[in-house]
Amino acid sequence: MDCIFSYMSQIQVGDPLTAQIRGHHDIQMQRKWAIAAAIAVLVSVFAWFAFEIPRGTLTHTDELLTAERSREMTLTGPWVVHYNFQRSFEKPPLQFWLTTLTLSRLHNRTLAVRVWPLLYGCLTMVALGWLVFLVEPNRPWLIPLSLAVLASSPLFSPEASRGFLDIGLTFFTISAILFAQLARNRPVWWLGVAAASWLGSLQKFPMPFLVWLLIILVRLTSRVERPKLRSGWLVASMLLAFATMAIWPLIQVTKYGMSPARVFHEEVMAWTGSANLGARPYFAVLYGLSTLGGASGLLSFLAAFLVLFSKKERSPVAVREISMISLAVIGLTIVSNFRGVRYIVPIIPCLCFLLALVFYRFLERGPIIRLRTAVVLIVVLSAGFVHSAITIDRRRKDLADEKLIAEKLGELQLAGMKTVLIKAETPGGDLLWDSFYLFHGNLRFPVQAYTPKQVRQDPPKPPLIGVCVARDFPATREVYPNVQVELGRGQFICWRLSSQGWRSVAWPNSF
Repeated sequence: MDCIFSYMSQIQVGDPLTAQIRGHHDIQMQRKWAIAAAIAVLVSVFAWFAFEIPRGTLTHTDELLTAERSREMTLTGPWVVHYNFQRSFEKPPLQFWLTTLTLSRLHNRTLAVRVWPLLYGCLTMVALGWLVFLVEPNRPWLIPLSLAVLASSPLFSPEASRGFLDIGLTFFTISAILFAQLARNRPVWWLGVAAASWLGSLQKFPMPFLVWLLIILVRLTSRVERPKLRSGWLVASMLLAFATMAIWPLIQVTKYGMSPARVFHEEVMAWTGSANLGARPYFAVLYGLSTLGGASGLLSFLAAFLVLFSKKERSPVAVREISMISLAVIGLTIVSNFRGVRYIVPIIPCLCFLLALVFYRFLERGPIIRLRTAVVLIVVLSAGFVHSAITIDRRRKDLADEKLIAEKLGELQLAGMKTVLIKAETPGGDLLWDSFYLFHGNLRFPVQAYTPKQVRQDPPKPPLIGVCVARDFPATREVYPNVQVELGRGQFICWRLSSQGWRSVAWPNSF
């Protein structure tokens, strides 16, 4: 009994050991509730995306390219990327491989294409929550707050609800940062960074590897972190990353005849405009952050500076590292010719975490500042969710007429028959891109685009099937008097021309 009274007499509010035990218990309880709140945010976002992604018709050119490349994989072979039934070396195959699995199993083909960005988006949120827990373990409520800020970002949620490659790359990039954080104390986790770099190179391009190099450069500048880089695991992981990232390009060169020089010119020089530096404004990224990024876009960029240079509260080393990496990626994107804001989507989760951290610090202050911060936070989150919802909704277009024309074109296709799309040289009230007709028409043979001028000067020989708008059909009939209209919907006309009774018509060069 005396022992019990002696023990109870030690359990007092002022006892340091008791206070430490109670503080540890409070942190544990907060972590449980915070993780439950984070799971609730994740489930809510998943339900929102799952409701949105099956709706509408695939219309964006990049989304249709993902869909068509995957569809042609199911027709031509399961490994090599094809577009318009020709081998395509423009993008690596990982998401196309995954999409072939769902295209052959799901009736809703819009859902089949978009389900992988949805899963990638949810995995990105899980990885971000884990990263926040590692770098700020004593602020558990920062986890659900960071996920909420990310979910409300108009640069994340709309991208996670359409069939682009960027969200997959975002997941592998955040995973690389997460594994690099784990590698601070256990260098074997560098292997995880190598795996993320390899998968990122198969998803779109090796952004995780670039981030890995930036992490190493940042740690080399620290007297404390520099010795931790002297690890055999780091060297082995680097070599492994180089080897695995080289496998697919080498297969394309040796087995499928890819020309590295041609791919570099067409994909790096032509598509990015590097051959014509200065053609796009250097601050397009910052402009995109402030407009497309909504209320949180520019704030998250400013938060990276505030976290890095704040004198009132010095951030942990890992947090400052994340801030420096984010700013470095934005800086490289600005000074290079990859100036579209989509190229910084892989580090948007980091920026959202930094913005959440700034809000969290203000919420820890006095009641007046806490109240004002809560009001601003609610406004920012609400504006972000509304902006994201409007963006997702505005991207849906009513293209039922043109989709029916594409389906009719697919029904008419036969072996030995050329398929043409007659499109004006200047956009506006014209046909959509080739990928729209290839995918929605389930075409089995390639299509070829012509302008009305090209048809007049060098008309393709029948048998032909084709599509044009009503504005260009008189020119088609002039060249092909026996053309037969198979289907007309709105301004779109699907026609067919047999080889019988056709004769070439010579037109002057004035056309």
